[in-house]
Amino acid sequence: MAWNPFAAGYTARTYARARPDYHPYALEEAARLLSLSPPAGLVIDVGCGTGMSSRAARRLAGHVVGVEVSEQMLDAATKAAGLAYVRAAAESLPCRTQRAELVITAAAFHWFDQPRVLGEAFRVLRPGGGLIVYTDFFTGEIEGHPEFREWLAGTYLARYPSPPRRSRFDEQLARTAGFELTGEAALSNTVTMTLAGLADYMLTQSNATSAIDDGRITPEDMRRWLISELEAMLAPESPLSLQFGGNLWACRKPHAA
Repeated sequence: MAWNPFAAGYTARTYARARPDYHPYALEEAARLLSLSPPAGLVIDVGCGTGMSSRAARRLAGHVVGVEVSEQMLDAATKAAGLAYVRAAAESLPCRTQRAELVITAAAFHWFDQPRVLGEAFRVLRPGGGLIVYTDFFTGEIEGHPEFREWLAGTYLARYPSPPRRSRFDEQLARTAGFELTGEAALSNTVTMTLAGLADYMLTQSNATSAIDDGRITPEDMRRWLISELEAMLAPESPLSLQFGGNLWACRKPHAA
């Protein structure tokens, strides 16, 4: 990956406390699609970030290895029994061939070289093993505040556009890698945040991190600007109900592979 939007220390620290933990819900849905009966064997969590997805995966398996290329993100990861972290690129997984029972990758997938990552996932999975890819994103909807969505599109995204990414899982690439698509699902959940929590969450998005990495603004100035803009629309002390959405894809390596 030529540019890592989450490598900076300030991002990792904020990410660990500000990102909503949707992973248990997503992995419960994935287990249903793959007919998993916990505990599974080894799970590899690719692009694990600060370990939220890895901790959730412990509900499915006795041993989880989180793989993350950013040293700063791993430094901010919470340790737990049955959970190990390894610094490595998603395109070169540090795992023996046909060793894992499950490979998962969450919102990091759209930053990867997908053909290479799918090939690596296929290599490390045992025959019959599963691949779970899922995403989560803020839709821009805040209950009772339609003006926020207008500001998001007209002011925030115009000033800090999203960097290029591969926004969807490519089912044809997965089939080319050898996988069978088992099922997919839409994800939806409501997250409650304070105004300050929303500002911190937005500070972890790649829109903000790319502007900071480019030297256009400092993290401190970005947060001050976000707080100022949000306070013009939202009550600082009131809890906010944010709508998040996402997609999940479940694949399986054929038993005959």
